[in-house]
Amino acid sequence: MLEELRVRNFVLSRDNVMEFSTGLTAITGETGAGKSLTVDALLQVLGGRTDAQTVRRGSERAEIEAVFTAPENTPIDAFLKERELSSEEHTVVLRRMIGKDGRSRAWINTRAVTLSVLKEAGSLLVSVHGQHASVRLMDERHQLALLDTYGRLEGLSVRLSQAFNAYNTERNRLQSLSDEQKRGAAVFRTLKADFDRLTALDLEAGDYEELSRHYDTLESSQEVSAAAMKAAEALSDDENAPLRLINDCRYELEDLLQDSADDELKNALEIFAEGCEKLENAKEALEALSIPSDPAECERAGEKLARIHELARRFHTEPGDLYKYQQELEQQLDHFLSLKDEITALTSRVRQLRDAYEKIALELSERRADAAERMGQAVSAELTDLAMPDGRFLVSCKRNEECRPRQSGRDDVQFLFTANRGQELMPLDKAASGGELSRLALAIEVLTTEGRNVPVLVFDEVDTGISGRTASAVGQLLKQLGSRAQVLTVTHLPQVAAAASHQYLVVKRETDDGTESLIKELDYSGRIEELSRMMGGNTVTEATREGAKALLEHA
Repeated sequence: MLEELRVRNFVLSRDNVMEFSTGLTAITGETGAGKSLTVDALLQVLGGRTDAQTVRRGSERAEIEAVFTAPENTPIDAFLKERELSSEEHTVVLRRMIGKDGRSRAWINTRAVTLSVLKEAGSLLVSVHGQHASVRLMDERHQLALLDTYGRLEGLSVRLSQAFNAYNTERNRLQSLSDEQKRGAAVFRTLKADFDRLTALDLEAGDYEELSRHYDTLESSQEVSAAAMKAAEALSDDENAPLRLINDCRYELEDLLQDSADDELKNALEIFAEGCEKLENAKEALEALSIPSDPAECERAGEKLARIHELARRFHTEPGDLYKYQQELEQQLDHFLSLKDEITALTSRVRQLRDAYEKIALELSERRADAAERMGQAVSAELTDLAMPDGRFLVSCKRNEECRPRQSGRDDVQFLFTANRGQELMPLDKAASGGELSRLALAIEVLTTEGRNVPVLVFDEVDTGISGRTASAVGQLLKQLGSRAQVLTVTHLPQVAAAASHQYLVVKRETDDGTESLIKELDYSGRIEELSRMMGGNTVTEATREGAKALLEHA
């Protein structure tokens, strides 16, 4: 339960402390005094959205602190233990500080936490029902949520949502693969033709560079061969060839040397002979070089290089990177060819997930149908006490077999109502007035609180549009609820306030530095005065005091 709420520099509140007890607590005050600020502050410390406007003018920051009990073996106790936030006193202290720049920080039991953790903890401690509950009541999605809450089907509903998400994710993936297969079929032939062209080249890393060097070598060899052949022909032994003439001269000189002892001639002949030998050697070497490389091989290498450059231009890549592009094409083709097997396996998986979804959806439909019948009877039973003795309420829950799987299941839920005997049941927006909607919303909120398993329930002016005997019934309804949970209600009705075990009064006063909102718990005499004001329209007389005393004692 909520033990204490401390509010500092929040909107009009400078420093207010409220200590709470079990049962029903009413918060009252004149219009504009700031009754709902207590609820607003509580929403902030539970992780609600805030901004700089919530900080009291002239203050650096607003601080809100709420102290709750956290008995063992409760959802909040398990939550705290799981995150190592527990205290030895089995209490939960939620604290939030909001700076004048709108930024905020949060703590649980003195440990700093994120806003999401604060919200999660708050959802386990407090459930707030606002004055717009009757408007939300006409939303069919909200009606479905209320039915699940009443039937305590949230766990099964969560399982269905998870099953739907698993199915929907894989179904979307299957659709994506199928679309990809259709798109791929249109370009498969083009990709395959390009891949075959590259495969014919049989390129690997470094092949282009090696082929380029080989082709350059072959071309150079052709040039060297031609030059060597020309030089060798110049030194040939053919008649009138230079080498033949030189050798003839050498032989004449050798003949002359046989008949002469001329040393100079001998020396010249030796030099001449040495030159002739070198020319012979040069001729042999040139003849060896003049053997040409295979022209066909050079032609083949040139053609391959030309093909490589052609495809490199076509695929907008470097010639040396064509093998990489071939690998990319191969991966694309392999992926396309593997889609068939992947689609087959995924189709089976989607079918299994769909079956799992349908199984849970069917169970949920059956349990919703049972809860709908019970909820209709329970709400109808409350209508008499809420001044609608001829009213009937029905929860229509129809299973829709034709629709696609939905996250909420196959059930179309609609609340139907009539306030008059013999009148046809119709949807709320067509059958209920504003006051009737308010009473219906309150009755449903009360009936669904047991399914929420939340220890603190807050009702913020949910009795709008209600008066007289109906207001007394609402007060008793909230009082009855206060026997099962701690209930706080902000109200303008004396009948509801009188039904409370405790009552707080909110007043507004002007100070030197602005307007200030104060809150204090009322004793018996204080409650008489406040109830008198509420009954008499701010005019307190002995008659209204007596009426207030009777109202309080009767409640």
